[in-house]
Amino acid sequence: MLDLAYDKPVVVGASVHATAAGLPRGKTVDLAWGTVTGGWVIEDYYHFRGKKYSETTATIGQFPVDSSGRLDARFAIPEDYGGVHEVIALIDGKPVAQNGINVTQTFELAPMSGPVGTLIELKVKGLGWRTMESTWVVNWDNHAAGWVSAASTRGSAVARFRAAGPVGDHIVNVYTGWQGQSYLNYEQSPVADLPRPRFTFHTTAGGTARAAYAERYQPQVIPKTEVQVANAKLALAPAQGIVGTRAMLRGEGFPPDTSLQLIWETSVGSRVAVSGFVPQENVIGQVKVGSDGRIDFPVTIPQDLGGLHGLALRRGNDLLARAFFVIETNIVSISPASGPAGTPVRIHLNGVGWTEYDNIYVATYDNAYMGYACGFNSQGDVVINFTATGEPGEHLIDLYPGIYEGPPNESQQLYRLPQLTYADDHPGNKIPALRFTFEVTPPAGRRTTTPAPAIHADPLRDSMLNR
Repeated sequence: MLDLAYDKPVVVGASVHATAAGLPRGKTVDLAWGTVTGGWVIEDYYHFRGKKYSETTATIGQFPVDSSGRLDARFAIPEDYGGVHEVIALIDGKPVAQNGINVTQTFELAPMSGPVGTLIELKVKGLGWRTMESTWVVNWDNHAAGWVSAASTRGSAVARFRAAGPVGDHIVNVYTGWQGQSYLNYEQSPVADLPRPRFTFHTTAGGTARAAYAERYQPQVIPKTEVQVANAKLALAPAQGIVGTRAMLRGEGFPPDTSLQLIWETSVGSRVAVSGFVPQENVIGQVKVGSDGRIDFPVTIPQDLGGLHGLALRRGNDLLARAFFVIETNIVSISPASGPAGTPVRIHLNGVGWTEYDNIYVATYDNAYMGYACGFNSQGDVVINFTATGEPGEHLIDLYPGIYEGPPNESQQLYRLPQLTYADDHPGNKIPALRFTFEVTPPAGRRTTTPAPAIHADPLRDSMLNR
């Protein structure tokens, strides 16, 4: 028997005292930690296949057996998925004793106060990989703000959302809910022992939330440039940015004094139409190769879907080379930015993605779920219309990454909801949240209120600021 002593509940970082008797004297015990590897599964860049895990073990450490045949070891719970883990004692590679330990979840909220628009972080550790321990839901004042996961990050992640008004205390509840909906009578659930933390955030007066901004894009995974000409080289810089980015295509070693077609590779169609969608090639330029075999060609990234695109060089039907560019979603405008309750509001985006995991954004209004918007059918150009509501003051519209659909053999309730752990645990591309503020002004009686001017983002300036 491997005896494990620890304080409950057992959380990441907690100290464990492991003892065993009757072991071969003078031997060394390897303590192994039973766990899993895996997470979200993406195939062929486009398809989202849900989650997949496989069992494995990790080394905790090596410890001596004393002259009486006793093991006396201490270790800390590693940062890992929550739930039950085996702890196995091995001597010469063979198990001689084992036990299990149930790691529970921890939640930390910071800050605890601030004005409207304050970015709040909910840090989680020990989220499980098993179904009932894998997904939590954040409720703000009894409204569902979004779901929290750490499927690909070994149980640790940070959920991000903003403080909404009015001034005063707001209750933040974190519920279990494996399909993205809060399980309210959790005391009667099969997993009643799991934590359901509650926090109070105090929204203070003062401060002004930013009107419209996209959080910083993380660098995306870009395939290596393909070159079919011996000893030739090709590079595109930058290789990531918004629609309208000015990039430079440079190469050497290509056939001198030739004219090559520059092809922009994309997809067109719809996921829900009978005709479906297909890849498409658009000629966007003629590239003149110099007498020395060099290429220096400026490229303006066209209006198109967000995500990965190929830039191919062709001579007739022959592919000579292909570089790649990732389009980031960009805020074009919110119009108007203020007005009385009942004002029609329009948000305009471009560069919204096309894969099963990045072609939608899911909207909340003051941390309450509002709906989702899809960018595929309109080639990444998205317009969202809604009506301003609420008391006079600043109101928040936040667009979070979601997942359009999961595997056909899974329930679809979890998807098309705001994923608050988007920055750490979104499958595939790590796309950011988009943040907006609308100011509801006092009613002006029968007088017509002049809407505030539209806020138009400068794509190139915003791209530089976001970096």
